[in-house]
Amino acid sequence: MSTAGRTAGTAPRRTSGQEHDGGRDPRARRYAQDIIGLHDRLSYRRLPMELRGAPLSLVEDPHGALVTVTGHDSQFPSRYLKGMLGFRLAQYLRLNWISADAVHRTAAFHEPLPQAHAVENIHTVTLCTRSGKIRGYVGLACSADTENLPLDSACRIPFPTEAAHGIDLLSRYARPGLGTHQAFEFKRFLRDQTMPRNEQYARVPWHLMLGIGEAVLGLGDGLRMVLGDAKEHVALRHLRLVGFDLHVVEGTSPQLSAADPMAPIYRQTVLAKPFVAPVPADIPWYRDVVRSYLAGTSDLASWQAVITTLAARKRRSGHRPDAAPEGAHR
Repeated sequence: MSTAGRTAGTAPRRTSGQEHDGGRDPRARRYAQDIIGLHDRLSYRRLPMELRGAPLSLVEDPHGALVTVTGHDSQFPSRYLKGMLGFRLAQYLRLNWISADAVHRTAAFHEPLPQAHAVENIHTVTLCTRSGKIRGYVGLACSADTENLPLDSACRIPFPTEAAHGIDLLSRYARPGLGTHQAFEFKRFLRDQTMPRNEQYARVPWHLMLGIGEAVLGLGDGLRMVLGDAKEHVALRHLRLVGFDLHVVEGTSPQLSAADPMAPIYRQTVLAKPFVAPVPADIPWYRDVVRSYLAGTSDLASWQAVITTLAARKRRSGHRPDAAPEGAHR
């Protein structure tokens, strides 16, 4: 869903990570709990086998009992696409990042299905191989432009992050041969809120980043820029650790439409910051480090060793290193 209405600075704020306490209408609170319960019961065990065509990425992890699949909109059968969008909705209801009243009013049980565009959105989903449950999700949302316009075109449609924060993230990177169909918005970096904090929990965000990284490599010239908004100690840290040299804009006041279901996303104590970055030339190196650790073939003995290795590469390349990420949220 898009973000849109009031300034986050003047709206009431909520902290993230709390169990859903719903909207003002008791019926909306009950409906939200029903939607959360529905998606908690669903299993997607056959999704990797039923994807249409070869996935952009397939990460099998017997050590963590996880498998991660990345593909375009059209590659996912409708029931699986609705399930992933339902997982997104349920997690946002748990986190109070979406209006339960609006969800109840529209009888929604998943986020809106993607509209047809000249290019397609990309979805990365991590599944538990034992239960078939979704354990993590991240998306790359395509431009709404019908033509591949220059990044500094006055006619291009702003990405939702740009519209919400009232900024232009892409013009600074404009150059010949680079257009809006090669830019994708990083969205819904989520881990299942019900997971126990065990080894599988620690692996999920790295699965998501690996799925994205392999999709980026597979698409080549078709994906050259990423943008979005994310929190400094969560998704931004993961993106930096896997090689992205982020331009982060400080001090924005995201504007939300009071009617937009996503209005609560900007009523938090810690707000997401808008960012943009080109795809790094050395992303294969970062991909290999993460993949080998997940596969159990790495010389590195722990996640901290992985993070230290990635951060050292950043220091050598002149980018800012980061400490261990805390979680996997937007």
